[in-house]
Amino acid sequence: MIHLKHSLPIKTILSLDGGGSHLLIQLSVLACLEEDTGVATYDLFDLIAGSSSGGLITCLILGRQLSAKRIIEKVVQEKLLEKIMSEHRFGRLLNKLQVRPKYQGIPKKLTLQQELGDLKLSSLSKQIFIPCFNLNQDQLEIFTNDSEPDFLLSEIADACTAAPSYYPPVQMQDGGWRIDGGVGMNNPGFNAYLYAQRCWRQHHIKLLSIGSGWRSFAINGTKACGYGGVQWSAQGIASIILREKMKTNVKTTAEILGDQVLYINHHLKDYDMPDHMDSANNAVVQQKALDIGKRWYALQREQIQQWLQPA
Repeated sequence: MIHLKHSLPIKTILSLDGGGSHLLIQLSVLACLEEDTGVATYDLFDLIAGSSSGGLITCLILGRQLSAKRIIEKVVQEKLLEKIMSEHRFGRLLNKLQVRPKYQGIPKKLTLQQELGDLKLSSLSKQIFIPCFNLNQDQLEIFTNDSEPDFLLSEIADACTAAPSYYPPVQMQDGGWRIDGGVGMNNPGFNAYLYAQRCWRQHHIKLLSIGSGWRSFAINGTKACGYGGVQWSAQGIASIILREKMKTNVKTTAEILGDQVLYINHHLKDYDMPDHMDSANNAVVQQKALDIGKRWYALQREQIQQWLQPA
């Protein structure tokens, strides 16, 4: 924990947006930060928040205290994402028609159990903040250190990455069914900040939020005049809505928190990066994601260093 002279002590938050296999961009930014400071991500922050794939990173960092560099090794060399993104062996036509989830749920569950073992929320020494959507209660819920029952990190990671159409919902130990919290909170930074305020009332709170790249959608207006629900769905209207809600949230957060927050994100099209978020088995795309993270860090290195300063 950093301390200000003659002022309030500081608590720091790391927030990671959702973004599928684009999480390598975020991990690359964090790896650069670790190299620059000589300090592991775990030790740099008092609270880590993550949505969807960002939630997976959060569980690995807080549960196993893995560095960003080590998680990159797990993804690239140990094929972590390929293990959890296992397609059905038969009926790829059914996958394309989207009449069932693209990926199997069991391999993801087993892989996460192997990675996170029997670690529970109560085992964490630092604060966690992960949104999921509870299907039984028809509402967004947040997993924190105080959540009950004392959930396994593996099932939280499983639930927060259960993106609709990609994975089936996850039934957790309390019997409830959850899906990816990114449907309502894909960049959880501001909400994590509000939670931190309740945890640490006599502290100055700073937020570093990292996105996974803004996706782009080119739609022909003339053709769109004839679109119905099916055509708009095929054009990714849900993703457009999600992106614009996220951008609004980012602007609002910046206006309210000012220099207390630093948000790092850029358009993927500016870096010739594919927009699809499930390119885990493509080594070329993986390397491009890592390179993009390095470029983002270099681009905002001075801002990051300034944000890290205690005063």
